[in-house]
Amino acid sequence: MTIRIFEPLFHARSATFVGASNDPGKWGFRTLKHMIDGGFEGNIYPVNPKENEIQGLTAFKSITDLPDTPDLAVIIVPPPAVPAVIRECVAKGIKAGIIITAGFAETNAEGERLQKEIVETAREGGMIFTGPNCNGLMSPRNKQYIQFPSFYVPPGPIGIITQSGNVMDSLSYQIGMHGFGCSVCVASGNEALLHSEDYLEYLGDDPHTKVILSYIEGFKDGERFMEIAGRVGKKKPIVMLKAGKTQAGARAAASHTAAIAGSDAVFDAICRQSGVIRAGSLDELLHMGLAFLRQPLPKGRGLGIVTAGGGWGVMAADACEELGFDVVKLPDETIRELDKLLPAWWNRGNPVDLVAGAAVDNIFKSIELVMQCPSVDAMMFLSIMPAMRKETFDQPHNAVEREEWGKQMIVAIANAMDEFNAIADKYGKPLVVASEHMWANQYEQAAIEYAVGGRNAICYRMPGAAARVLDALVKYGSYVNRKS
Repeated sequence: MTIRIFEPLFHARSATFVGASNDPGKWGFRTLKHMIDGGFEGNIYPVNPKENEIQGLTAFKSITDLPDTPDLAVIIVPPPAVPAVIRECVAKGIKAGIIITAGFAETNAEGERLQKEIVETAREGGMIFTGPNCNGLMSPRNKQYIQFPSFYVPPGPIGIITQSGNVMDSLSYQIGMHGFGCSVCVASGNEALLHSEDYLEYLGDDPHTKVILSYIEGFKDGERFMEIAGRVGKKKPIVMLKAGKTQAGARAAASHTAAIAGSDAVFDAICRQSGVIRAGSLDELLHMGLAFLRQPLPKGRGLGIVTAGGGWGVMAADACEELGFDVVKLPDETIRELDKLLPAWWNRGNPVDLVAGAAVDNIFKSIELVMQCPSVDAMMFLSIMPAMRKETFDQPHNAVEREEWGKQMIVAIANAMDEFNAIADKYGKPLVVASEHMWANQYEQAAIEYAVGGRNAICYRMPGAAARVLDALVKYGSYVNRKS
């Protein structure tokens, strides 16, 4: 039922843009242009009483004049005009809308009155809508890009629900830059009619969505959210960032999307009960979400660390122990086997410090030896360069040779991530990798992230980030295995 109701919103066969424009400075121009440039294959009907043609498409004076009934209406007209447009949509039989227009409950009492009016009209006419005061949405499989910036995230397994348009844009852009894609991205705005939990329920049933990322400023119905999140969370991970936990943030949330931020402690309790993984920042939201796409879920908090740098190993041990991990003592048998692979001066402990001199094959064998320990539930590998199958790490001076060498290094990193993934799959335990790439310039750094994502993996920048990802994997694993 949920899938059917949302079909005209996320998988429209045709759409009308009310307030479409030929002026590049207006949202009515940009959102329409991005829908066209994104390759939408259905009919698009611009509506503007002053134009005969908009961006090469025949324009219509009103919704009433449209030659057929579109699935979706994108509404970008001044606030006082929106109620009449909703009435026209209902009369035409349009089932879904996106109200980009701001100036409703987030502003003043008159805006709140207008918002209540459009909700009542839509409900009576069997119409759903996103917004108002929203940035639009993206449904990449349907080539349906209705948003302000001109980038087009590819199809993929990550669903995004945010109460902020620029957060939706930031997340989806970073997901694309990391070599992944999205199923649906929605900026829910004021959530006058459809709430975060409604989108959550839809993505829970959507077969193309494997992980759900969400940014929220406040709940309309906390009890309903908890019930739906608990049910969806048993099927797929939900990672959420909640803003407005300070007084300043709560005030900003109220003026941004008319959200009531609520108690941060209560939100923590909701997350624990419903299995939602709480992120502390946008970076964490991204990192945790990408990890859930392929990492096995650990059965406990026993941790093994293998590092090519002693300092990073110490920082990782600190970060993990602070999060409740047990950096386990390796069995004597494992130590003896590692003695056969590593230089005589290795530290004989956990973290396993590879120091200098270990061959690439021996590094991967060492990781497997630690993985085989019954007390180890998860692994972390730090500093990827010694694990790369590359003959030399000396940069050529010639510019052309340096560029080619850089390309080879990127491939070598991606290949190493394949080997790490294979070990994680073999033992059914997560293996997260954190590393700097000190040879790479800023362009190569971006290419590394994209290439690694193409192998369904992510290499974290710092040990602390990898530790927090492991903590998220443990918490979610505990939730899905919890008895009712």
